[in-house]
Amino acid sequence: MKPFRFGTVAGAVAVVAGLFTLTGCATGLPGPGVFGDGSHAERVERGIPDGWEGPNPDLLDGVPVVGWVSDTEFGVVTMGSGSCPAVAGELQILGDDSVRIEFGQSPRNPCTADLRATTHIYQLPSEVAVRPVTVTVWYDDFDTEYTLELG
Repeated sequence: MKPFRFGTVAGAVAVVAGLFTLTGCATGLPGPGVFGDGSHAERVERGIPDGWEGPNPDLLDGVPVVGWVSDTEFGVVTMGSGSCPAVAGELQILGDDSVRIEFGQSPRNPCTADLRATTHIYQLPSEVAVRPVTVTVWYDDFDTEYTLELG
């Protein structure tokens, strides 16, 4: 086996291919949060944020959970790839006690094959003043809906 040399054509191709592989997970659409994936959440955090007041997610069942992050902010915790979490759509107000958020797949690729929690944080609109709040989470790509209660 010949040693790797930068001066060869094969060496240059290997370096360029390596750079594309490394940057594949680093690119994404503009958007808030640590992922830059076009999310419509106010912010996106890896894991569970400090001050979380809600149920702990079960990483293995994949069911999202909702909870309070502050007096006026709530989060939806989803499970999936740590580098390509679900992408949150705009918050839709359904009534004075209910909202709906649609989630889609990450535009990023390749993705890591791990399982991590990601929290998508929203400001609760002033029009939603009755508690508990029903949060409907819709996964567009899987045609799956969850109805969750935010106490």
